[in-house]
Amino acid sequence: MAVNNTKIICPDCQAEIVRPLEMEVGEILECSECGCEVEILSMDPLKYRQLIEEK
Repeated sequence: MAVNNTKIICPDCQAEIVRPLEMEVGEILECSECGCEVEILSMDPLKYRQLIEEK
């Protein structure tokens, strides 16, 4: 699966989230700055959303 060069920006602190070499839809990535988690929704175009922890 081809991955474009779009950056993943943390929706919480605006830091760039490091992308693994291979990503899949449904994968969850964590911001190393604030711990916010994002879920990959689509690869082309790259779309993601912040995961909200329910309390």
